[in-house]
Amino acid sequence: MCNLDKIVKSIRVEVEEHLAYLDGNLTMDRLAMLCKTNRTYVSQALTDMGGFFAYITRLRLAYFDAYRKEHPEATITQAALASGFGTRQTFYNHLASARRM
Repeated sequence: MCNLDKIVKSIRVEVEEHLAYLDGNLTMDRLAMLCKTNRTYVSQALTDMGGFFAYITRLRLAYFDAYRKEHPEATITQAALASGFGTRQTFYNHLASARRM
């Protein structure tokens, strides 16, 4: 397994299994620290995943949908915040961007 494959695996573990995407303050630098590598390698590894923001946004939007199903009483703001979005407006901005893709 090449070094880049190991980094991709490490990213998936941190982001998907350890739910780092729910951290509204997650940055590429923080992700690199969690993966015990540097930002350049993380950026390269994320290229095939659509890039850092697209990857994180996809996971957050999927979590939002699941959260709303499990918590139908939750407001959109509550579900957005629980999904890692900083505000309801940030959620709407990312939702609109995802629909354009």
